[in-house]
Amino acid sequence: MRSPFATLHSTRRWVEQLQFHHEYEAHQMVVEALNQFNLSGDDLDERRLHILTALRHAGSALQEGMVTQYLKNQTAFRYAGKSLWQEIFAFYWQLALAYQSFVKAATRNQPVLAQQLPTITLLALHYQGKLIQWRYLRYETPTSDAWRNVHALYAIAECNGFAERSLKLGNNTEASCVHIYAHILLLNLINPVGLCPWKIELAAYWIQTWCRQLQPSQQLDRQVHTHWLDLAGYAPLCHIGQQPVEGNALRYWSMQGVLTALEITRAQLINPPPSSLDGIKNEADVPGLLDDIRAILNRSGPQRHAPRLEQNTSALVVCGFEHVLQSLSGADAAFPAQFEPWIMQDEGEDGYGLTHYGTPLVIPDHGALISLRTGTKTHPPVLAAVRWIDTQLDHPIKLGAERLGSAPRMVALHGVDHLMSESIFSLTSPPVDCVPIRCIFLPEQDGRRFSSALVVGDMSIAPTQIYDMLDGNYIYRVRITHEQGRSDDWLLLNFNILTRCHIEMSSLEQVNVLNETC
Repeated sequence: MRSPFATLHSTRRWVEQLQFHHEYEAHQMVVEALNQFNLSGDDLDERRLHILTALRHAGSALQEGMVTQYLKNQTAFRYAGKSLWQEIFAFYWQLALAYQSFVKAATRNQPVLAQQLPTITLLALHYQGKLIQWRYLRYETPTSDAWRNVHALYAIAECNGFAERSLKLGNNTEASCVHIYAHILLLNLINPVGLCPWKIELAAYWIQTWCRQLQPSQQLDRQVHTHWLDLAGYAPLCHIGQQPVEGNALRYWSMQGVLTALEITRAQLINPPPSSLDGIKNEADVPGLLDDIRAILNRSGPQRHAPRLEQNTSALVVCGFEHVLQSLSGADAAFPAQFEPWIMQDEGEDGYGLTHYGTPLVIPDHGALISLRTGTKTHPPVLAAVRWIDTQLDHPIKLGAERLGSAPRMVALHGVDHLMSESIFSLTSPPVDCVPIRCIFLPEQDGRRFSSALVVGDMSIAPTQIYDMLDGNYIYRVRITHEQGRSDDWLLLNFNILTRCHIEMSSLEQVNVLNETC
């Protein structure tokens, strides 16, 4: 049977027939067509390059729709999301493989392709970058082979004198090899592993502008340059403080222009330009993401203040906001029923690595709230948020959690009309319709004990609002100042204490207020 991709004419006829198929089925057909193209033993010449271009154009619009669908709905997916990710990744994989093969052919045994070398090198770099970006969504960092491929492609562009030549990349976009290369390096530098998919996509969108300020130099200027890399090596950008050796293959970079471009992006947050991500991103989280990226770049990349501790400590974990509340309620039955044993194999100042070698009762989602204990029942628990989770088949389940605070305790919260209102917690007979909100108070959000926070499940609570907080025998009148973090079912809020008063209340009455009226 003759392949439909033997000639450009037959390929175009096949592409026209795609419109009669469902989008997902059509995308699968394009991926399979690219797979057949790569498996073919035909010589790589201009005719084959035109066929590859036709297949790329046929799949690009479908790929864009698939990516948008994944970013909008991935939180609702559990099993279908993985299949959708694999389908998107396969398209990038096949194109990266195809264009890299053309680059090798053009530089070795196909001089007829030499005129096309700038375009195919740009596309090879672009799709290698897309592969790396989509691996971040599965909590994978680039391998040494991936870095070697990226460095080699850029070195070809630089050696042949077209690294800075602006070429057409898509329908309305132009880029150069140095811009694509800088995009790959900069996205890796902000440490995107563990970010939710739309945040990675938004960061990549911002970096399309920032990367144009990231230019390599062959001469080191210690007053200007902050990073370096070896084009002949297999590692990403390194901080200049790591004493790079001199060599012809070394390139030096400065982050000053990138930080300036970041501040311009920050100024645009007040009235941002329209973007294809407007229907995907959570506007409340955007400033926080930009703050995190700026902090990482200011310290020249992700750095750990203290080494992680390699250990095998047993940790009892409870997942989910409501379950954490129940475990903090003081009920004796809550502890054995809710907590489940995990192994803490990796611990740092800001988070924990946990492993489960069996089948856990609950597999937390990205962003889920967890409470964990590393000692006896009386040992104060720690509150954390799941930032990444790895559930590979036939492998132990692993998760990484960011520490939010220690010694959490359950408190009651109730809205206040104005500053002079009497607190419902001080009333002997509060109104029947008065229903306080159960939430979690974190008295020690950092090691210095200078910061406190609230974790609430009511997503309507917003900054500037005033509440009464019942904590033990004290009523605190507090004003919410700002939102520090959020997930699907919880908010992390900072607050200021306005007033405090002591009330006489027995332990039994406290339990009734927290467990019954809430």
